[in-house]
Amino acid sequence: MNISKEERYAMIRRAAIKIQKRNKIRKSYDRLAIDVSRLQQDDHMSEITYSDTDRYVASHFSETYQATTLED
Repeated sequence: MNISKEERYAMIRRAAIKIQKRNKIRKSYDRLAIDVSRLQQDDHMSEITYSDTDRYVASHFSETYQATTLED
């Protein structure tokens, strides 16, 4: 079974393109998996834990906090 150089080159080229396409898909799936895991870690419904509650309140709600402390 003799295969010409052109046919052999075409077969190799098709195989290389197929492998490159598979690798692109795999990389995109890996990137998607990483993004999903990051989103799960940064869940907006997770509990907020701070060792210094006063500092958190002062930094995010300073006007309301100051008004409330002045009223008391």
